[in-house]
This record gives sequence, C-alpha cells and structure tokens, in this order.
Amino acid sequence: MLSALIWIPMLGAALIGFWPGSVSSKIVRNSAIAIAAITFILSVILATQFDASTGELQFAEFIPWIDVLGLNYNLGVDGLSLPLVILNCLLTGVAIYSTDESLRRPRLYYSLILLITGGVAGAFLTQNLLLFFLFFEVELIPLYLLIAIWGGERRGYAATKFLIYTAFSGIVLL
Repeated sequence: MLSALIWIPMLGAALIGFWPGSVSSKIVRNSAIAIAAITFILSVILATQFDASTGELQFAEFIPWIDVLGLNYNLGVDGLSLPLVILNCLLTGVAIYSTDESLRRPRLYYSLILLITGGVAGAFLTQNLLLFFLFFEVELIPLYLLIAIWGGERRGYAATKFLIYTAFSGIVLL
C-alpha cells in the first residue's frame, strides 16, 4: 500500500508526460485529478486501517536493494508521517483542481505536480536515510522547473535561489 502512494503518482506523471500524440488540456487535467484522487483515497484507506494505539511502524515494506551499500527499500508509516502523507495527497488534488484550465504546457505542468507528490510521499514514508535523500532530490527538480516556467515576474531569480539553497542543503544532508 505504501509503495502505491509513491509509485502511482510517478507512473501517472510518466503516462501524462509521455502519452503519444496530442492530447487536449481538459483530458490531461482530468487524468491528473483522477490520479490525485486515487492516491488520496489510498491514503484515507491507510488512515482507517492505522492502529493509533501502538507506537510502532505499520504497513512496513522491506526489500533488499543494494546489499553492498546497505541500501534497502524500507518503507513504514507512523503517527507522525501518516497525517503528512494524507495532507500531501489532499493538497495535490486541490492544487491540480485549482489550476487554471487554460494553462500553457499542461502535460509538463501536471507531470511535474505528480512527480512532486510521489517524491514527497517517498520522503515521508522511507525509513532509510539514503532513500530519503533520493526522494528529496527527486522532488526538487520538478519544483525548480515549476518555479522557472510558471513562476511570477522574477521567476528566473527565484528558481536560481531555490536551486542554490536546496543544492547546498542536499550536500549538507548527504
């Protein structure tokens, strides 16, 4: 279930971004809303099955990945990360729904929003520091592009500042 919260938005972003041919803006927007709704429903189902009386990780997923580096695909949810995951899924739907329908380059925009959703969910659910770092970096690239392309008047300056600060914090984190 936890992997679905990460990979459904990412696969949806790939589907929207790389769909062959021309697709209308309305179809792209509705597809993004449907993907966001699916992830939100999954997060609500996760919340209904969550046992708040225990302080342990729940719904844990563990898959050995790169044993030489000690890197494992290790996910879990606790009482702190659960509300954040639900909020992430809810705000993704709100952000997509409130976006202007006459947006330029909608396929790229909605793909980036869904990539951010998957990256944020991964950062909240991972139990491995290196995997957290990977999900953190995955969400920064789409955020930079959103700022640089659809930002305000000084979007180039804001995107550059964002990149400098997040690159520095990523280096410190690593």
